[in-house]
This record gives sequence, structure tokens and C-alpha cells, in this order.
Amino acid sequence: MKVYFTFVRHGETLFNQTRRMQGQCDSPLNETGIAQAENTASALRREHFDHIFCSASERAWDTAKIVAQYHEEEPFVMKELMEFDFGTLDGQLFSDMNDIIQVHRKADDWTDVGGENVPLFEIRAKKAFEKILSACRDNDHVLIVSHGSYFSHLLKTILDYDFDEYRHRMDAMNRPLVPNCCIAEFVYEDGKYTVTREPQTADEYRAEKPKKITITAVCTGETLFDKENRKEGICDSMLSEKGISYAQQIGEKLKDIKISYVFVSTSLRARDTADLILKGRDIPVIYRRDLRERFYGLLEGDNKINPEDIRDWSEYGAESTDEMDQRAMKALREICDMSDDESHVLVITHSYFRERLEQAVRMMNTAGTCAVQIESLE
Repeated sequence: MKVYFTFVRHGETLFNQTRRMQGQCDSPLNETGIAQAENTASALRREHFDHIFCSASERAWDTAKIVAQYHEEEPFVMKELMEFDFGTLDGQLFSDMNDIIQVHRKADDWTDVGGENVPLFEIRAKKAFEKILSACRDNDHVLIVSHGSYFSHLLKTILDYDFDEYRHRMDAMNRPLVPNCCIAEFVYEDGKYTVTREPQTADEYRAEKPKKITITAVCTGETLFDKENRKEGICDSMLSEKGISYAQQIGEKLKDIKISYVFVSTSLRARDTADLILKGRDIPVIYRRDLRERFYGLLEGDNKINPEDIRDWSEYGAESTDEMDQRAMKALREICDMSDDESHVLVITHSYFRERLEQAVRMMNTAGTCAVQIESLE
């Protein structure tokens, strides 16, 4: 029997952030961890999984639920997939206990503090994979969401990988052995496991399956607030006659272009623009909140303050450029992950957000994760 495994580590947690030992104790995913899980989920969205198994620790279960959102299978929780047991050193600050932690880490034996050693872990891991394999058929694909030290110890034991060589190579690159929300792969066949992908970030995973995507970015037409020179971000106002005419003209320009998907901001002015552009065309439309315009906070609807006079947008509770850039990159990744190679997609958004989307495209092209050509229509 042959079974294909994809392994994902959970996202960053509070204890990861505060540099505490985290084994079978638990702490919640932080905002970074949730974003990492969403990124990995999108990177894996088009992969097929017959089964999804996850550790019983909530940080792994929460990660698994995020990754599973694009798949029909629900995560099956297993205590045997929980992190390596560090005993009473669990939850300790590295800064307080580093000398003791390093002694135990070097020996990889934590039994004197009530934890595990390698032989005990191997017994537990073999039981876990016996259970998993018993649920599988030939050529099944399995997703496992677990922990960093768990995967390191899999390499040392049932995966029969040269862990010391791997560790030295990663140390030389100043790279984590098993990054948060990384993707690794191995195959089981007739009693033997073979590693086929060392842990990679979601972007590294994408880079091995490059795509070429063309994006046509269109801003909404003129609105009531535009006419009155009011700031219009997440707040909304109706398209003017000029805005309606503009959308109709864009529809005419695009009528002969084959478009795979249309991604539209959830603001009503964007949805109305999309309806006018796509009139009479049957193209899948996906509405996304993260394509909305910048949130201007207390300045929404204002027409008295000159934006050039503003030095600190946060004074008004407005969205920062960094926050917009994160939002734009998330949207761009997911648009590319949803699309086939050589696809042409239409994005209907807003003027300032389109600038941030163009910046995200430049960053993605530089990183080599996807080759994106973006063109704007006026």
C-alpha cells in the first residue's frame, strides 16, 4: 500500500511569541499564527486530501480547521499527534531555564523531568501512524497538522532521515528546522517512509509550482462622495451618473476578453460597478472584504481636512499603509492560488487599494512565487 502524507506545523502562538517552552502544554494562536495558517491553507487549497488528522492541542486543531476550510474532510483529533513531552520544563521561559533546557535538548531525554525520550516518542508515533494507515486505502492523500518537535522526532525515528545532517544544514542557513505553518511531505510504501519535501514555507511551496496570472484591476466609478470630495473608504455612497457610464465603458472594453474569475470588493459601489461591467456575461464572481478601500476611521465622509496635512493617520483610527499592504498581499496570494496557470482575472476595487495591490504584485514577482502581470483600466 502507498499513502502520501502532507505535514503542516501549527501557526505561531503566544508561547512561541514570548519564548516559552511549548510541548504538551498549550497556548492560543496569535494574530501572526492565524495569518500563517490562512496563508498555508490557501497554498494547499487545490490539493486533494482523503483524510485530515491533527493533534489534540487546540493550537494544532485551530490551525487544522483553518486549513480544512477548502476541503470536504473534517480534522480528526488524535492525542498521539501531540507535541513531544518536555515534562515540567513545559511553559518555562527560555531566558529563565536556558541552561537546563539546552542540557536536555542535547541529550534529547526529558524523562528526569517527567517528559519523553526518543524511544518513548517512537512508540507513540508508531501507534499514531498505525491508526492513520488503518483508515487509509492505496494511494490515499493524508494531511497531518501537528508540531515542530513532533516532526523533528519523526525525522529521527520512523522517517529514518539523516536528522543531524539536516540540522547542521539548516543551522548554516540560519533557518528554523520546522517553521510555523510549514509544509513537508513524505510517502509510506510497504512498510517504509520516504521524505519527499523538507519543511517549506507556503511561499516556497508556491514557488515550486509557479503560475502566470494576468490581473486587470478596475476601480469603482465616481460616487456621490467623490463629487463632494469626501473621504470614502469602507463607508459607501452610490455611483453617480458619471460612475455608471464609466463602468459601462469598461464593460465594453472587456467584452471580448476571456476572464476566468472576477474578484470584487464587498462595498456596494464596487458590486454595482461589477454588475454593470459584467452585464450579460456568465463569469464566476467572488466577493472579498479584503479588496475594500482603506479605512479612514473618523475621517470617513470628511471633506474638511486636507490629507496632505495629516502626519499620523492613527490619530483618527485609520488603517495604516502596512496594514493595507498585508491585506493586499493576502488577497493577491489567494487570488493566485484560486486561479489556473495562464488565467486572466478581473479585480474590481478602489483607487488607493489598487496602488497597494500593485505593490504586492511587485513583491510577489520579486519573490518568484507567482508571475503576475497587472494592468489597470481607467
